[in-house]
Amino acid sequence: MRRWCQETGVLVMTIAALGGLLVSCSAENSPSASSTTESIAGTDADANGVRDDVDRYIDQTYADQASADLNKAVRQYAKAVQSSLLDADSPPLSLTHATERFRALECLMARRPSEFHRIFVDVRAQLLNTANRSEAYLKADDHVKTQTIPLLPADQWVTACQS
Repeated sequence: MRRWCQETGVLVMTIAALGGLLVSCSAENSPSASSTTESIAGTDADANGVRDDVDRYIDQTYADQASADLNKAVRQYAKAVQSSLLDADSPPLSLTHATERFRALECLMARRPSEFHRIFVDVRAQLLNTANRSEAYLKADDHVKTQTIPLLPADQWVTACQS
């Protein structure tokens, strides 16, 4: 019974944390002068679904071999957010991308549970570095705010990681 209570408590806290993560905090975004004129899509020269400036940031910040799994998890999240921004006008696609973001966040929590929040906030600031990007993010979330997105049990979060 004690273990069930502990696991349930962790799950409740996780659900609360993930629910709060859908909302953008524009105060965390500090756009540079050059990035404020970019389109929502930005430049993605290698067509991997992640803007080139964010790709560079991820590679510079999580470049060591010990962070290879973290690099992939962060890139998975970045790709899901970018898709959310680009499809913000579509309610059905917004739900799909919100689910992708949850899976990516579960992967990130599986890879770095103690660093998860700091990494999430930092990368989200890179992704939402302009007013237009933050507005698109909020618009996409507005489409799904009344939807239920099922969460994986904590012991299955690693299965949310894309290779």
